[in-house]
Amino acid sequence: MESTATPMDPAVPGGDVAFRVIDFLFAHRLSTTPVHYAVAHAYFDAKHQDICAAIDGQLEMGKSLDAFFVSELYEEYLAAEAIRRFRGVGTDVERLLDGLMESLRTADQGSSEYQASLQENIGSIGESNDALHLKQVAQSLLESALKASETNEVLKKNLETADQEARQLRSEIEKHRRETMTDPLTGLLNRRGMEVEMARVLSEDAEGEASMMVLDIDHFKRINDTYGHAVGDVVIRKVAQTVKRLIPGSAVPVRYGGEEFAVLLPQCSTEQATGIAESIRDTIEKLRLIRRHDKMAISQFTISIGVARRGLRDDMETLFQRADKALYEAKTGGRNRVALAA
Repeated sequence: MESTATPMDPAVPGGDVAFRVIDFLFAHRLSTTPVHYAVAHAYFDAKHQDICAAIDGQLEMGKSLDAFFVSELYEEYLAAEAIRRFRGVGTDVERLLDGLMESLRTADQGSSEYQASLQENIGSIGESNDALHLKQVAQSLLESALKASETNEVLKKNLETADQEARQLRSEIEKHRRETMTDPLTGLLNRRGMEVEMARVLSEDAEGEASMMVLDIDHFKRINDTYGHAVGDVVIRKVAQTVKRLIPGSAVPVRYGGEEFAVLLPQCSTEQATGIAESIRDTIEKLRLIRRHDKMAISQFTISIGVARRGLRDDMETLFQRADKALYEAKTGGRNRVALAA
């Protein structure tokens, strides 16, 4: 089945793109999920040449655009970008609906004013010599206006329903965006979320007053080997909960690896960041966990932390590297300690 449009089509207004996207999904028997919508939208706006080439190639070979193929395109080309852009996907749909709703409101208001005007004129021409004829004309126009108003009302209700569906789509997209950015085990941001949220916070840190902590559970492999991965997961969750509880509300906590965490601390001095790190380290050291099914006490575990204060030239990557280097020093210096980057 061939596409109803190609990326080589002339540029079209946002509303037309939205209609073409929906037509495209229907034509290829694809559901209107946020993932399918995002890939189709990228195909029509022609800003993603890799997606255009992949879809055109699939169609030229006579193959169908099934959900698996489209999902693969999404994961390969749009997953990371979706975090930044999904807030805007569907904006053209809402813009179209908002414009139509405003037009209908204006039309409906005009119909009401037209009715009032006609009624007033019907009363004013009552004393005319040809009043009967004028009344008949006016009455006919009034009935036409009433019918137009009723039609507008039905159309408005239909569009309000469509508007609600569009907003629900936006809500589903936002939910998917959050899931894409979140680590399911701990509820903290994952590596993708780290890239987006930390970059956003640092962009607002014009004076370079942020600090970063990089944390690692000491001898975590030993915990997994001794007690199993289920206990290892509990340890990771406990560390995440402790970190989240002891950091400021403005901080950005991340699980970026198996037993590895990072925390960006906006508006935080070196002394404040070191104090928070020590509080986390001390609290983790004092944790005592008991395996539920056999009441076995889990051996004490600890964490090591590297802390770096942002320099004026630091971006997220260089700040992380400096904190990670400090973490390495904490590890090689004996573990269960906090090290400060030079």
